[in-house]
Amino acid sequence: MARFSEQFIQQVQQATDLVDLISQYVALKRRGREFVGLCPFHDDNHPSLNVSPAKQIFKCFVCGAGGSAFNFLMLYEKLAFPEAVRALAERANIPLPRESAPSPTERGLGKNELLKATLFAARFFRSQLQSPSGEKALEYARSRGLSDESIARFGLGYAPDAWDSLLTAARRQGVTQEQLLAAGLVSRRDSGEGCYDRFRHRLIFPILDVSGNVIAFGGRALADEERAKYLNSPETVLFDKSAQLYALNWARNEIVSSGRAVVVEGYLDALIPLQAGAGNVTATLGTALTERHARLLARYARDVVLVFDADAAGQAAAQRALETFLTQQFQVRVASVPAGKDPCDFVLAKGVAAFTKLVDEAPDALEYMWGRCQASHQAAGGNLADGRAAVEEFLRVVASSSAYGAIDAIRRGQLAQHIGHMLNIPPAELQQQMRRLSRRLPRASGPSPAVQPEGPARLAERHVLEVLLGEPELFDEAADRVGPDDFESPRLRAIAERLWRLGADGRARLEELISCEEMSAYGSLIADLAESGEKRGNAEETLRGAVADLAYRRDRKKMQLLNGKECTNDTLRAIVAGIGDPTALDPRRHPRIR
Repeated sequence: MARFSEQFIQQVQQATDLVDLISQYVALKRRGREFVGLCPFHDDNHPSLNVSPAKQIFKCFVCGAGGSAFNFLMLYEKLAFPEAVRALAERANIPLPRESAPSPTERGLGKNELLKATLFAARFFRSQLQSPSGEKALEYARSRGLSDESIARFGLGYAPDAWDSLLTAARRQGVTQEQLLAAGLVSRRDSGEGCYDRFRHRLIFPILDVSGNVIAFGGRALADEERAKYLNSPETVLFDKSAQLYALNWARNEIVSSGRAVVVEGYLDALIPLQAGAGNVTATLGTALTERHARLLARYARDVVLVFDADAAGQAAAQRALETFLTQQFQVRVASVPAGKDPCDFVLAKGVAAFTKLVDEAPDALEYMWGRCQASHQAAGGNLADGRAAVEEFLRVVASSSAYGAIDAIRRGQLAQHIGHMLNIPPAELQQQMRRLSRRLPRASGPSPAVQPEGPARLAERHVLEVLLGEPELFDEAADRVGPDDFESPRLRAIAERLWRLGADGRARLEELISCEEMSAYGSLIADLAESGEKRGNAEETLRGAVADLAYRRDRKKMQLLNGKECTNDTLRAIVAGIGDPTALDPRRHPRIR
């Protein structure tokens, strides 16, 4: 991939507001001069991601992720550094340098190449929906309650009833078969020769990521004989259905502002409420809710309301989802639509106000599960053994929630009183049973510290860099006495080498350092050094001490090499300070010196 000049990278860096960028992926709240949010790079239950607008760096002090805007995009979108620069340049409407365009031999099937294919496909499907061949698909979309305005807003399309319509159109526009194949838009023929369109005669729902990029598609069959009613794109570099939620790109802002996410099961179950004005609704993509879905939602809200279908499958899905969300320390509630309806039908029949009321009045997860527990007990005919089995299952979930801090001891006691009253079992016995179940649960290991403690020999090196990243005007004071060769840590030396080169041109500044491509591998460490230096303060005093320590260690090594022996610390300190007699180190005078 073509490389960009330092000037262009710095232009992109300066045009990118890191807070604005990260806010597209994570809900941030101001805390003093910085912003905080839940880190998207580990299972974060308490805001541990710090974003500094002044320094334009981010840092998670739990998992260690950190760096510049380029580092964030590289980590989150799995991009190489040039791809991150390109993406941020396009985001800032900065034209790419002509020489940066990749040659045909450089072109690969990276993420950007796949995005070109999915964007082309989305436009193709939209155009087909408005063509004569898409008349039936358009009629179906309207019959399900979607307005023409919504059909356009959500980018619905139509895949023609042909084996190669997309493939043929793509070739004319320079989109290759390899791009379509890697993006999951075509499939190889059984013979291995050639490909055919994956989506045929289906109403198409484009699936977008939170940044608005088309990453996949869902297709609703229009032929009654089609076995697969809904067909999604396969998993690709762009698309992982276990970590993506449909319509989150449209619902994200409302989820953040309301502090609540409403989760439904299907495309139309999300689109019809969104069309009606319930702007915080998102949907799963034909898969059970996973911990990754929970972590994704946790970036934007801690209150989640599940609105699944009223049938047995929907209720079973709600039960599984509850256990996932409870262990993530969410406030989880479950809204039950009337039997025979799904959220889409309910909104169309009763209106958005009724849907909002259903969501607002939804019982919390444990109350919902307790109701199901009671129903199971009653269905068992009051048989004590069957009733106890139902309660055992409920207590297992309660114990799991307790183990992860989702409910406290008071609430646990209240539940024990409630269940005990139903079955005429002493609450103390139920409490003991929950404690026993809790002990059986696997305990999540604590996160590794972001930065391992440095040994004494490394602290001075860290302190020099910490000060210079915050107070670049002190660079000359440090450079007069020490240089990169005085750093023993390979990682710290690499940063020092780049910083000293920048300093030679009067550019030893943090913003210059994080704009260097070779420094992208050290983004987390640079962010850690910058944050630690600011918190420590006493810049000049810290720098003088650290520089003196580095100089002392360097001169001691030189003396050891010259004499072939170790010298006493006191003697060497005196010589370094300029008050000792250098001949005191002559081994001919003191052969026993150590």
